[in-house]
This record gives sequence, structure tokens and C-alpha cells, in this order.
Amino acid sequence: MPIVNTNFVAGKMNKSVDERLVPPGQYVNAINVRLGSTETTEIGAVENSKGNTQLTTLAYGGQNLSNSAICIGAYQDGSKETIYWFIHDANNPVVGGKLDLIVSFNVQSQATTYHVISKQVLKFDPKFLITGVNKIEDLLFWTDDKNPPRKINVRFTFLDRRQKSS
Repeated sequence: MPIVNTNFVAGKMNKSVDERLVPPGQYVNAINVRLGSTETTEIGAVENSKGNTQLTTLAYGGQNLSNSAICIGAYQDGSKETIYWFIHDANNPVVGGKLDLIVSFNVQSQATTYHVISKQVLKFDPKFLITGVNKIEDLLFWTDDKNPPRKINVRFTFLDRRQKSS
């Protein structure tokens, strides 16, 4: 869909309205931004979020994910310096089809952890981005508005014997 209205003076995100009906100065979705706030106020500020720097290479079964692999959701846990990614690979060469993953990357240790690797269970759909993500202690909750809300315990990880660990 071409961008018709590029004047975002109001700087207001409006996810409640159909994207064809967004009023001037508002937008529906933002990429590579995050909301920053303090404990003493409810006022937030939009900050740039690094999104164009490759942090790691994801693989399964000893092979890198295909070129069609995309991140359909992400969550940043600032207190643990960890980023969680929800990945959908529609043409994975190892499984010969769809592969969904939940992966985390610790910025300080540079460690990549594979929490869930699924051929059928997660059923990620790139048309349904995961925008509702929250983490409470070791539980990561998310929804994509297609599947029911879900959670995993991020303390536990999936170890595939075919996956090379570093």
C-alpha cells in the first residue's frame, strides 16, 4: 500500500482504526521505535531502536534459515539486556517447509538461545504480526490476534541435537 499521508506532525499512533481511515497526522504501525518512560511519570517518549544491525545468524539443523525467514514480532527485556524474536521461515531447507522459532539474544554475552522450534505447533502467520508481548519474571506472553494468547517459560530452552551450539 503506498504511503499517501506522510505528515506525522501529531505523532500519534492509532491502532484502533482501519489503516484506510487513519486521520491526518496519525499512523497505524511503527518499525524500529520503542516507547521510553520513567517510573515517576506516565509520559512516554518515542526512541529509536536499533533494527538495521545484524546481531546474529539464526540456523536450524546446521543450515541458516532461508531468505524468506522474517521476524513477525519482538520484545526487548531491558533489565536482562535480552531481545526476544518471533521468527517465521516459510521455506526452511531442512524441514522442507514452514518452521517457526522463538529465539532470544543477550546483548552483553552475545548468546543466542532457541526457546521454541516448531514445525506445526506455533502456526505463525506473517499476515498477523505479534504486537502484544509482555514478560513477567520468566514467563513470556504474546498474542498475534489469530491464535489464542500463549506463554512460554524462557528459563527452559529447546536443544535440537542437529543444531550446532557455540
